[in-house]
Formats: sequence, C-alpha cells, structure tokens
Amino acid sequence: MKKPAINMRLFLAATALWGMTGVANATSIVAIKSGDDIYLGADSKVLIEKDVPISQCKITRMSDIFIIFSGMPSISAANFNAYEIAEASFAGKGTIAERVSAFDKAVQGKLQAAFERLRSTDPNHFSRWYTPDVANRIALQLLVAGAEKNGTVLTMLEYRIITPQNAPVELKGIRQEITTRKESNQPKILFLGMQDAINDLLKKKDFFSDFDEVRNINEWIMAEAAAEPSKVSGPVDILRISPKKTEWIQHKEQCPEVGDKPAKGSSHKTVQKKK
Repeated sequence: MKKPAINMRLFLAATALWGMTGVANATSIVAIKSGDDIYLGADSKVLIEKDVPISQCKITRMSDIFIIFSGMPSISAANFNAYEIAEASFAGKGTIAERVSAFDKAVQGKLQAAFERLRSTDPNHFSRWYTPDVANRIALQLLVAGAEKNGTVLTMLEYRIITPQNAPVELKGIRQEITTRKESNQPKILFLGMQDAINDLLKKKDFFSDFDEVRNINEWIMAEAAAEPSKVSGPVDILRISPKKTEWIQHKEQCPEVGDKPAKGSSHKTVQKKK
C-alpha cells in the first residue's frame, strides 16, 4: 500500500510508542495501525518446556477479538494460564475496552503471584526476566485488536516487574490505546519481543517514504529471524482488521478462521511459553 512520503524524524516522534517495547522475548511481533486499518504480524517460533521449539500461530481469536501475547502467558508450576483468563474475559459482553479492563483486573494479581512463586522456587529461571532497566523487565504483554461500530480498536497491556530481584514481586500495569485519525497517512507501530535487528535495519533503510505494511512486517520480523534463529523464525502470519472486514494476508493452516463463526476455545491452553 503506497502512502505519501513520511519524514522519519516526525514519524518517530509522532508515534511515542517506539521505546516502549524493548524486552527480548523469544518472539517477534509487529502491530501497525494505519488510518482505521490494523495489521498484526507475528513469527512462528514458540519455546516450550526445556526450550524445545515448535511452530505455532501466535495470533489467537477470542470471540470477535484477536490477541497476541508476548512474554510468559503460561506458568504451569504456578497454575497460571493467561489464555484461559483471556477466554473468560473476552467472551463476555461489552465493548472491547470494557473487556480489556475485565482481563486486566482478572490477570494482574494472578500473574504477580505466579512470578513470585517462580522467584521463590526457581530463581535461575526468574532471573531471565530480571534486567537492570525496569522498562525492559517485562513479565507479559498483550495486544488486543478488533472492529466495532465506530471503527477499529488496538490496545496494548504490559506488566513490568518493578521490585528488586530479592524482594517479593510487584507488577506495574501499563495500558495504551493506539489511536489514529481515520484518514491519517502516518501509521503508528508497536514492536513486541525481539527488536534489536529491527532497530539496526531502521537505521540503515528508509521504510517510510513508500510505506507498505505487509512488506515491512515481513522484512522486520525476518530480520529478527536471521539475527536470532534460535528464538524467532518464519513463516510470518499477518492479519488485517478493517471496520468492515477481517482477513488473513498470509497465514499457516493452524491459524484461526476469521469468518462470522467464532472459534471454539484456544489452541494455546497447554503450551508453556519460555523466555
């Protein structure tokens, strides 16, 4: 999709989102809101028990909403599963914003308790989340996207560990509503998970003079796959959500259907994702 030229410096300043998502998880996710269209892109590699890699569709359907987790959505040792909480929250009635609030209220205490149990019982594993910079000490991130009567909605929830490594875990929740004017030619971009290679690529190449959402998502995520093949890999799944239509641009067979019939349950219930 061709767009008018965008000044790189103004673009970065206008988004105010760029530095929010620098945590190094074993995943690479890109979300773009361009006018009233949302593009969600994700790699396919998931590390389960003992860091065994599997291929999985990370874009999950919950009722009429699509979500992507980054971080630790499942901690089996602490009986924590964010997918189950999301299914209960997003199956309820209300606007997307109201259901995001319901999930936020339900998940934060349980996530905090799960990480405290992880800190107490497996400090070596817990230390993988503990960086000197609290902005990158992220336990869990969630992207939520969907279409409503008044347009599309893109929201990010983030939960950071704010306490010292030897203290009981406390989390800080951050919520961002990603908004754009419907006719705007300046998209807003979120990167979740791995992004060092993307940052390097952005310094070398102009992606914005002729901005193409699908091409850029593919190139950015595959740059991370080339730089960190043990943590990120293709194929890349890309979903486009517009006010009147939701469709896959490219996807694996196990990705959820996007027709009128809601998907039954989540294919992610038993997967414990590792950092």
